[in-house]
Amino acid sequence: MEQKKLQTKDFISIGIFSLIYSVVAFVVGGIAQMTPLTFPLMPACIALFTGTVFMLYVAKIPKRGALTCLGVIGGILLFITGMFWMMSLFFVLFGIAADCICASGHFRSFKKNLTAYCIMALAPFGAYVPMALLPAQFDAFMKKKGNTAAFEQIIHTIGTSVWVLPAMIAITLLCAILGGLIGKRILRKHFEKAGIV
Repeated sequence: MEQKKLQTKDFISIGIFSLIYSVVAFVVGGIAQMTPLTFPLMPACIALFTGTVFMLYVAKIPKRGALTCLGVIGGILLFITGMFWMMSLFFVLFGIAADCICASGHFRSFKKNLTAYCIMALAPFGAYVPMALLPAQFDAFMKKKGNTAAFEQIIHTIGTSVWVLPAMIAITLLCAILGGLIGKRILRKHFEKAGIV
């Protein structure tokens, strides 16, 4: 199937799917971040539950630029809702990267689509990387958000322990693979129709 430019109907679909993806991510991520114990699992939880949405998105809009739009829309929503700026940046950059990976397989390669999803699933780490790279700036940001005393220890651990972030990334990638495989199983008929193998 020849790749074509995005049309008006595609942008409507992009808006709908981006909204669904964002709602699932915000709800799941919000629940995961409610306690210090589950706080580090936010990216993994999102990766597990948004896999089906991502896979359907790629199957329904197999065109270059669609995933970039998803990243940009996600980044804008995160910025508007007051998230740390690096999270918005990660969504945009990883959306572009995911777009390029899917396009390299003409959106028909499940392996490349899954790889793209694994990359996209790392975007929420824009909320955790600053804990290690920009601790002072992130602490100031968190203090403006209100009483975060209950999370100070876990934030400090993530920011200072050399193994925590790599472990979180590994768990997130595993959940992304599982989420993508679940999406493939649920959407088998859509994949066959779209020629995704």
